[in-house]
Amino acid sequence: MVSQSPSRLVGYLGAVLAVMFAAAGTYAIYDWIAPSISILFFPAVVIPAMYGGYGPALAATILSTVALAYFFVPPRYSFNIGIDDAVRLGVFVLVAFATAWLSSARRRAADAERKSVGELRAAIATLRKVSGWPVLIGPDLAAGVRKMLAHAASVVAADDVVVTWESEDEPWIYLAATENSTDPITRHSPTDLTPLVAEQLESATFLCSEVRDNGRVLVSQRGVVSEWRGQPLHPHLVARLPARPLASAPFRTEHLAGRVFFSGIENAIPEIIPAVDVAAHEIGNSLDQMCLAERARELAVREDRIRVSRDLHDGVLQALTGIRLELQAIADDCDAQPDTHARLLAIERALAIEQRELRLFIDELKPKAGAPIESGPITERLQEMCSRLAVEWRAPIAVQVNPPGLSLTEACEQNLRLMVHEAVVNALKHAHPSRVAVSIDSDDTELRIVVSDDGRGFPFRGRVEHEALVKRNAGPASLRDRVTALEGRMAVESNSAGSRVEFAIPVATRQG
Repeated sequence: MVSQSPSRLVGYLGAVLAVMFAAAGTYAIYDWIAPSISILFFPAVVIPAMYGGYGPALAATILSTVALAYFFVPPRYSFNIGIDDAVRLGVFVLVAFATAWLSSARRRAADAERKSVGELRAAIATLRKVSGWPVLIGPDLAAGVRKMLAHAASVVAADDVVVTWESEDEPWIYLAATENSTDPITRHSPTDLTPLVAEQLESATFLCSEVRDNGRVLVSQRGVVSEWRGQPLHPHLVARLPARPLASAPFRTEHLAGRVFFSGIENAIPEIIPAVDVAAHEIGNSLDQMCLAERARELAVREDRIRVSRDLHDGVLQALTGIRLELQAIADDCDAQPDTHARLLAIERALAIEQRELRLFIDELKPKAGAPIESGPITERLQEMCSRLAVEWRAPIAVQVNPPGLSLTEACEQNLRLMVHEAVVNALKHAHPSRVAVSIDSDDTELRIVVSDDGRGFPFRGRVEHEALVKRNAGPASLRDRVTALEGRMAVESNSAGSRVEFAIPVATRQG
């Protein structure tokens, strides 16, 4: 109201000045224009109507009628109002209001045009950002999702992005967030996050300035913006999102349905809603493509594992059986020397153990369904494996497991045995020790494995931690890669008295 008063005052002042100029001009040329004395008063009515609106137009109309009646209509300098004056007033009023209406319509059209141009520029800016949407299909789903969320945040000018989605053929809700830098994707039961948003907002895009209070929410649905009050989000999401301006939009693709939440938006105004809709649509399409690519990779890996297991079973395993039978036949030869006979039987037993290990490896390659199966205490199998290696390499190998009844899942046990096998063989092959020791300790979250020997050690001296091993490409490369794939750590210590290789692997265990 206060801001409009000066402009209104200027409009009325302009109306007065326009009538004064019209009266002065008419007075100056009265002899040339009489009896058309209203000719200069029409602009005096039209101009205030164009720039001042209805109020100044009405003021100019009344002042013009009064000036004409008093100064120029005979008898002059008297208010002798007649029919002509009434007609003149009616014409002035009609012209003034028609001009004011046209001017108001023109201003509204100009404002709408400016608003449309602004929205168009914003849309073009959003499309330019979206046109640079990154190609996200790669070997790592988590890295692709992290890259996608970072780009979406830049498109909408938001600080944090949270996206939830579910597939028709899976009973889970997946959640990804920019705030989680280690693993951006987590899986939740539908009961943990249902409903994600209030029922009134399920199919709508909405914008709110505060997510922790039952405040004002702008809702956009089918192009119509309305207002709603209440708590828009599930409590779990409220805890995940900062108490800052937030916008959210749903998406649906051929295989997925979900919703995107943008938190910490710089310009939390209704004009941001189209950008949020476009970004959510692109996120949905990207997730759909990445999930399909991930399924294709899983199928390819599954088929490769089946093929490799079949080739190992039909090839190497059968060949080892033939070698064992031949060794047994040679050992049973009466002419064989006793020492040779014993060595041949030892080799045959070693091959039998190796065959069992290979069968376990083949079983591990085959796809499994259901939850991981406990394999029972691991101590006996490790001692058996190390006993075979001791016979083959003619060096004692001590095994200590704490707690003695340590149990692991089949997958964990397979990884552990392969790591211990490779570490022990490396020590026997390269360090030429007189003895090797294997020590395994476990708590609820981590396996700690130590393989030590009294051989000649590594080419370097001292202790090198995992990060330095990776940076320098030092230590047993295949062991280092295996530990890294299991999200563990490896350290190597070497001196003149021998070497020590340590592993720390995060794993869920059950002690029997």
